[in-house]
Amino acid sequence: MDTASSVTGPEWLTVREVAQHYRVSERTVCRWALSGHLRMMRVGPTGRLIRIHRTE
Repeated sequence: MDTASSVTGPEWLTVREVAQHYRVSERTVCRWALSGHLRMMRVGPTGRLIRIHRTE
């Protein structure tokens, strides 16, 4: 078990978590990610879900 990871939280955040942090809409975060302003990765079987790296 990685204790450092559990203290700082997950390395990849959901669009909702990022939107709440910056106090913007989820759509704005998606636009930022798709335009390349945020480092992102697509997950899920169809690749529709987006995760934003914590360092962004």
